[in-house]
Amino acid sequence: MSFRLKTVLGIAAIEFLMLAVLIVSSLNYIRTSNEDRIVEQAQTASRLLATMTADATVSLDIATLEELVYQAVSNPGIDYARVRLEDGTVISEEGPDDVLALPFKQDMSVADAHEDHRLDVWSPIVVAGKPFGRVELGMSTSGLKETVADAREWMLSVAGAEILVVAVFGLLLGQMLTRQLVRLQKAANRVANGEFGVQTEVRGEDELAQTAISFNIMSEFLQNYSHRLEEARALAEERRAAAEDRLYDAIESMPQGVAVLEHDLTVVHVNSALCTMFDFDQKLVREGANYRHLPALREMLEGHLLTPPPQREGENELSSGRMERHARPDRFRRWETKLSDGRIIQTTQETMRDGGIVLVETDVTDLFAAAEKNAKLERNLMQKQKLESLGTLAGGVAHEINTPAQFVGDNLSFLSDSIGDLFECIDGMSEDLKSCGKEDASKQRLQKADYDYLREEMPAAASQSIEGVGRIRDIIGAVKFYAHPGAIEKQKISLNEAVRNTAIVTRNQWKYVADLEEKLDQNLPDIVANDGQITQLLVNLIVNAADAIESGNEGDDDKTKQHGRIEIETETRGDRVALIVRDNGPGIPKEIRNRVFDPFFTTKPPGKGTGQGLTICRNIVCDKHDGTIEVTTPEGGGTEFVITLPCNTEAQKPSDRNDTPKETAVA
Repeated sequence: MSFRLKTVLGIAAIEFLMLAVLIVSSLNYIRTSNEDRIVEQAQTASRLLATMTADATVSLDIATLEELVYQAVSNPGIDYARVRLEDGTVISEEGPDDVLALPFKQDMSVADAHEDHRLDVWSPIVVAGKPFGRVELGMSTSGLKETVADAREWMLSVAGAEILVVAVFGLLLGQMLTRQLVRLQKAANRVANGEFGVQTEVRGEDELAQTAISFNIMSEFLQNYSHRLEEARALAEERRAAAEDRLYDAIESMPQGVAVLEHDLTVVHVNSALCTMFDFDQKLVREGANYRHLPALREMLEGHLLTPPPQREGENELSSGRMERHARPDRFRRWETKLSDGRIIQTTQETMRDGGIVLVETDVTDLFAAAEKNAKLERNLMQKQKLESLGTLAGGVAHEINTPAQFVGDNLSFLSDSIGDLFECIDGMSEDLKSCGKEDASKQRLQKADYDYLREEMPAAASQSIEGVGRIRDIIGAVKFYAHPGAIEKQKISLNEAVRNTAIVTRNQWKYVADLEEKLDQNLPDIVANDGQITQLLVNLIVNAADAIESGNEGDDDKTKQHGRIEIETETRGDRVALIVRDNGPGIPKEIRNRVFDPFFTTKPPGKGTGQGLTICRNIVCDKHDGTIEVTTPEGGGTEFVITLPCNTEAQKPSDRNDTPKETAVA
């Protein structure tokens, strides 16, 4: 609706409202005044007739009464007249028969006469203060309706003519007022369509002219602002694309499976690790596909949940399903699912600000297997000796350290891989600045940041950190092996692996007094033994060797104190394997050499030894594994223990190894 039409309609509406008020009030006045006139006329006529018929009524002069009643009815507007005696007897009446047949009902106003359109009134006939009867009279109200209808018709005709005149005048006035507005509207439409800088014609000096001037200034400003905004948008788009590429590269480099989903599980991006984890082609996962409908993931979605949460009041069993967890990421953030192939997948989900979900799928099968094994072995550790109790504590610590060590190592690997890309990017930017003539500024910044030093040292620091984390993992693995000696029954084990793990576990016992050298036969066959007891055997022998070397250095100062050496060697001797543990300590005197395996015999000072270590070793080797143990003192000094154990008759080859022949390793 145009402004001009609004102006015309506004003026017409005001005029119509005023005329309506005038017409209604005028008609109401006409109706009210005529009604009052009719009521007064009817009452006056009835009183006059009562006065005129008083004598004739007293004398019962019927002829006179008939004449007077007839004359009364002959007056315009009077429908009927009737004279009654005091006892209700009608002695004279004139009017239509159907009207006279109706019972008399007095009307107090014209509104009461609405049904029959006749005002019924009466007046008493009183002579000398004594009532002799009454006069009943009916006054027609039809003339009132005709009068009001004529007045209404005339007023509406005048009002219509007036509204027409006002509409024509308003149309002309609106056209004059909206001419400048139409020009502004056209210019504004062009600006709205993106044609910034449009100018409109300015006429006059009124408010509309000032508005047109302001519009021209605004249009020019929008044109300049649009140019700047377009430049900023292009730059932001370029940066956004670079950020997305970097983010995708980071997600692709993660070893865990990562999926970025909308709130309805529509796929935004999945990395190659997730595709490898579930063995499907990454190209088949198009953007817009639904995560729950991927065939390769259906088994995981329907897999058995290992960590269902406690149900709240009012929730059914379905609330612990995977789809329910995806629908409520604020409550369910991490859980594990066991697939039909035995793998255990840990799912971690976080909610993004736009309502989307980031899923990280991690294969934790090995961790769960280790945890189950630990739980089983802990039941047996309750029946072990003090050494096994210590192993339980060490195993718990190792398990707690293993998880943070794992993701620290993964993050360090990621940082190590990213450092080279970062330096290449910085070098490329330096070359770009050099080509632009800004080499000095970039060179100063690089020198200020000590770039050359960082470029040289950061890769080395990252490599050393990764190596350190690897060392932590080796220690954790060894501690876990030592802490879980296995079942009471014998099983096939690798003696070399037991030596390696025990050397790591006992490192704190010997590293300050000796170097430990491993000479392991890499083709050594497996043996059938109790891995926990073999570990205890090795611990006792290594700790005894370290204590012997330390006791030989007692009394020496730091300059004369010599660092000892412990050697552990394995080899095959026919149908048996040999384990040799030797040290360069003071050795065992010949006179007590035959007593070293006696219970409670020890050469250590009180409080340091119980005399049970070598006794336990002999019991493990001879009584429980059908082996032999000998102790000698070589010509060069020190002590040498030689243990032989039966080979595994079922498998004479190393298990799960691609080792070269006998080699020497220094711990």
